[in-house]
This record gives sequence, C-alpha cells and structure tokens, in this order.
Amino acid sequence: MPLLICLPIIVNSKISFETMPPFFYLIGAGILLSMIIFIIIRKPRFQRGDLSIEMLLLFTVFFISFMVASVQQGKVDSNGLLYLISLFGCAAIYIIFSTVLGQGETLSYFSKTVAFLSMAICLEILVYLFKNGFSIVGIDFTLGWSYTSQTASTILCLSLPFYAILISSHKPYWFIGQVFTIAGIIFLSADSGLLCLILGIIPLILLTFNSYKKYYPYICLGLIIFIGVTFGLLLGFNERFSSRVLVAIQSLNLGNEQAIWRKDLFSKAISLFTANPVIGSSFLSMTSENGTLILMSNTVLTTLVGGGSIGLVAFLLFEIKNYYTCLKKKSHEKWLFFLFLIFIELIGLIDNTIYNLMILLFFLIANSSYQMSNRPADVIIYDSFYENYKKLD
Repeated sequence: MPLLICLPIIVNSKISFETMPPFFYLIGAGILLSMIIFIIIRKPRFQRGDLSIEMLLLFTVFFISFMVASVQQGKVDSNGLLYLISLFGCAAIYIIFSTVLGQGETLSYFSKTVAFLSMAICLEILVYLFKNGFSIVGIDFTLGWSYTSQTASTILCLSLPFYAILISSHKPYWFIGQVFTIAGIIFLSADSGLLCLILGIIPLILLTFNSYKKYYPYICLGLIIFIGVTFGLLLGFNERFSSRVLVAIQSLNLGNEQAIWRKDLFSKAISLFTANPVIGSSFLSMTSENGTLILMSNTVLTTLVGGGSIGLVAFLLFEIKNYYTCLKKKSHEKWLFFLFLIFIELIGLIDNTIYNLMILLFFLIANSSYQMSNRPADVIIYDSFYENYKKLD
C-alpha cells in the first residue's frame, strides 16, 4: 500500500510518458508482480471491487470515443492512447489490490500511510520554501513530480479526512501532522485547495472530535475561533493570500471564471463538446505537450470532451455507485469518508481529480481500503456450540 501511493513523490522531475525515469517502471512492475505472486500462492477469494464495473464502463466509452476520433482524423496520438491504457491499468490495479487486501482492519493502516505521505510532501514543500523564501508560492513552484501547486495541494486536502479518522479513534497526536498539512495547503494556496479548506474545515472539525464526548464542544469552539482568527490575520496582512482566496471563491461561479487560463480551458471544452455531443471529441483533442495531456480543469467538462453525453451517463452511474457503496456501509468512519468524496467533488469543480492518474490511484486504493475494512464475512459461521467444549477442556 505505501509503495503504490507514495511512489510518485520520489521522482524529482516532471512526470510524463516521455520523461518517466526507468526506475519508476521497474518499481511499479515489481509491485504488480508481487501482488500476482501473492494471488498465485495464497489463492484468495476474488474481489472485483465495488466500483469496477461502472469504472470500466466509463473508460470503455472514452476508448471508443478515442478510436472513432482517430479513424475520423486518420491518426493515433500516442500520448492519448497511453493515457487511456493507464486508466485501464489503474482499474486493473484496483481489482488486484482489492483481492490481495482481503477482509480486515485496513482503513486505519491506509490512514496512517496517507498521513506519512502528506507529511513527506509537506517536508518537500518546506525544503522548497527554505530555498525560495517563506511566502505563498508563485506560479514557478515545482516539486518535480508536482510541477504545479495543484497536484500536491489536492493530495494534502484529500489526506485531511484520514487524519480525522486517526484522531477520532482517540489518537490526538495525529493532530500535529494535520496542522502541518493545513499549513502546507496554505503555503501552496492553490485555488482548489483553498476552496476545499474554506468550505470543508468546519465540517472536518465537527466530525473529527465527535467521539470526544464532554470535551467535544470546547475543542470544536476553540479550533473554530483559532482558525477564524488565523484566516482573518492572513487575509488582512498577506496580499497574495487574500487575492488567492478571492479567486478561489469567485471560481464557484463557473460561468464567470476569473483565472484566464482556466476560462480558456472551459471555453475550449464547451466548443469541443458541442462539436460532437454524443460521444465527445475524445482525449485526442486535448493538446499534449512533452507527453502530458492538458485536461479541462473540471471533472464534468473533461468527461464531456472525453466521452460526450454517453460518457456523462457512465460517469453519473459511477458517481451513484460511489456514494451508494460509501453510505450503505455500517462504519463509524462513514461520514469522514463521505467528506473525502465531497472534497474530491469540490476540487473537481476547478481542477483535475480522478482523471489525474496519481489522484485516481489514490482514490481507488482509498475506496478499496474503506470497503474491505471490517467487511462482513460472506458466510456467517456460528461456533458458539463448540466454545462449550473448549470450556470443558
């Protein structure tokens, strides 16, 4: 699990299909081979994962759209094809991982893995700040694997509910790492990260400390006041931060996007969709530079371009199944995991989430860990009768 989600952050250069370092493929192949060998030796019960059918349906629509566009234009874009193959690869890893994972206490382990991942990213940000000065980062920010602030900020935001899962199980020392992560989000000040933080911080606090009983109102009130004062001071005395916050809030009005680059992507997405509304213009139409596809910076618009109206229907089926499987599970972490899904939706309004391969793999492993953790047995065995014999012995 740590290898799967932590592997990308060890790359110190821009990750693309043309610049991927060889060791990345080598380690990835080793991870996949180890899971396959585990299945061969242990022969665990097959688990296809709760989202596999809807996800494969969505990706198949994307592939059909891509092939239709390739035939019409008489060319096959290698970057677009590799991206689609990678989507199916993530789905395959999800299915294999769900089978290998089995049933057990997996969500707490995943939460700890995510916590260490976010702290490692924050340390990388800290090193960057040491080199470039302690201030809100500019447009030239890069960590290598995250060549803009968006990807790093998204992972940090998505890690917050998993910190909350650890803290809610009466392990308050994880709050230190959560504060460290929030500081990283503020220093990055990506529009999507700030939007997620502004709208999600109070629900996060209320859900995190719900299990602390008589201390609950005092902790929540104190933290809300502290965060309110901190944000107020930053807004009042840091001009760059206040301007980023205003842009983030204005981004909620998708029809009047303030960021010029994002507005251009939205306009391009609408024109590409209207040109082929049934099956979309495919990922072939998304300009690629140095092996990197430029997505539409919005989950729904990317879906419309990649698969048209048919793709949107498949995406809605995927979303319905996603929330259904989350809410039907009887677990005290249910609402924190639900908040994790809401964070993905919020960030997806103005950024790429599940269509970013790193975020997609993170999301799928999180979903698998949540669904398989404390999963009811497929067959209930009543062994109380035999317990009487053990007592006699």
